[in-house]
Amino acid sequence: MKKNHSPAIQPGMACFFLALALSAVSCTASRKLNYFNNLPDSTFVRLPQVKEEERVIEKGDNLDIVFNAKDQDAVSPFNKQASTAVLTGTPGAQPASIPSQAYTVDPSGKIEMPVLGTIEVKGLTSRQLKSKLTAMVSPYLKDPIVEVKFTSFSVTVLGEVRTPGTFNLSGAQRTTVLEALAAAGDLPHTAKKYNVHLYRDYNGERSVTQIDLTNKSLLYNQQTFQMKPNDVLYVQTRRGSIFREDFSLVASIVTLVVSVVTLGFAISN
Repeated sequence: MKKNHSPAIQPGMACFFLALALSAVSCTASRKLNYFNNLPDSTFVRLPQVKEEERVIEKGDNLDIVFNAKDQDAVSPFNKQASTAVLTGTPGAQPASIPSQAYTVDPSGKIEMPVLGTIEVKGLTSRQLKSKLTAMVSPYLKDPIVEVKFTSFSVTVLGEVRTPGTFNLSGAQRTTVLEALAAAGDLPHTAKKYNVHLYRDYNGERSVTQIDLTNKSLLYNQQTFQMKPNDVLYVQTRRGSIFREDFSLVASIVTLVVSVVTLGFAISN
């Protein structure tokens, strides 16, 4: 005698598998949209200490270079030029002479300085350039003090970002991938966070690195997470919206649901 199974069970099975399908799609979308979504579920995660790395001078960098010594008359010719500014907070203050410090490294890696002439600076750190300049002015100045600082940190962010372009992060000595993306207005949902290309041309080495912003491993990779001057980030565009891109997954799950429900009805009959 054939057993009759209640058809009421079948809608329950369909709902179960449909919920499973929606859950899978939701998890997939979340993995593609969120940053570092595989971090531990904890209120505190300890990351490795970032090692301080001396930046080297590249073409196009802007440098502040100032010479000082006890004899201000003797040091004046070595500074690029003078501008005037009024000292604030002092009634009747007179304009004070402030040296203009800006030097831009030319395409050949050199800068042109008063008295000292053309100087090769590309590939040096600020500390090394300071020592070099100190040695050069020592025959002319007693106990010279030289200050060398970077005043620019240029990065370019292209592709599927809200505000693509080249950004000069003034005063930054170092910056991260996240700060560069923030300068470009962050990524829309249509961006492939899991497939970002980092193009680097720094200190004589050129490379292309693929970055997955959804993976915590980026936080542990100092060479990738920390940007270099003149780095370029290119963010690819997803083929469509979240659901259109995941259509193949949805179709597979729906097909599975329909097959199971059909099999259930066949068995019950």
